[in-house]
Order: sequence, then C-alpha cells, then structure tokens
Amino acid sequence: MKKLLLLSALIAAFAMSAMAQDKASDVKKLLQLTSSEKMISGIFDNIIPAMKQQASTQIKGVDSKEKLDKYVEFMMTELKGITIKMANEEMLKSYDKAFTHEEIKDMIKFYESPTGKKMLAKTPELSADMMNAMMTKYMPAFQEKMTKKLEELK
Repeated sequence: MKKLLLLSALIAAFAMSAMAQDKASDVKKLLQLTSSEKMISGIFDNIIPAMKQQASTQIKGVDSKEKLDKYVEFMMTELKGITIKMANEEMLKSYDKAFTHEEIKDMIKFYESPTGKKMLAKTPELSADMMNAMMTKYMPAFQEKMTKKLEELK
C-alpha cells in the first residue's frame, strides 16, 4: 500500500512538472508571437535620448565625444541584457501567474489567426496615432490646467 501511494505521488509530481513545462513553452511561444522582446526594446528606445542628453551634460573635456560614444555603447549593451531578461524571465512569470494554460493557448490561436496577425501588424500604427492624439489634442489643455493649479497653490 505504501509503495502504491509513493508511486501515485511520483506519477502526479511528474505529470504536474510536465504540465508546467508545457505551459512555460506555450507562454514563450505567445511572447514570441507578440514580439514582446521587440516591444520592451522599443520602450527603452524612447528612454535612450534622455539618457544620452543627461550623459552629454556630465561628460566634459577634449575627448568628450569619445567618452560619450563609449557610454552609449555600454548603455546599449546593458539595455539589451535587461530586454532579454525582461522578455525571458519577468514576462514569462507574469503571464504564467496571470493566465491559465488554456487562456495562453487561446491567445496563441488568436495571434496565429489572420485577425491576430493584423492586430500585431497594426499595433505600432495605432500606438503612434494614440500618442499623436494625446500630444496634440489633450496635453496642451492638461499642461494649461496644471500650470493654473500650480499658480493657485502658490
């Protein structure tokens, strides 16, 4: 009887391990389909100009261009490493925690469909449209309101 219980426990543990590996490989497939590494890299691409600007004000001297170039090269290498870790570790954990295996499979089916592929192709354009609308239609009024509020609080 003890051997049967032990054997059952081992089989259950093995089955759970195999299911977890299947889910992890499906999450990785989903992240590849959605170009998550490229998305994270795009976020960092928006940060880089500010970081370059900040560094250029701190790096002075005759060889400042060389130093700035070395700094930018170092920064790009570090950001690439962070991008890979975010896509392969943090996003994997987040998706695993947030979605069931069936939901992951459903998303894979969607992103492999013509509509899902179109959504992925159109997402950058949609994001740019939303950013443009925010900056041209909403930010000027928002900034004006914030300026007025600061004046009231003085």
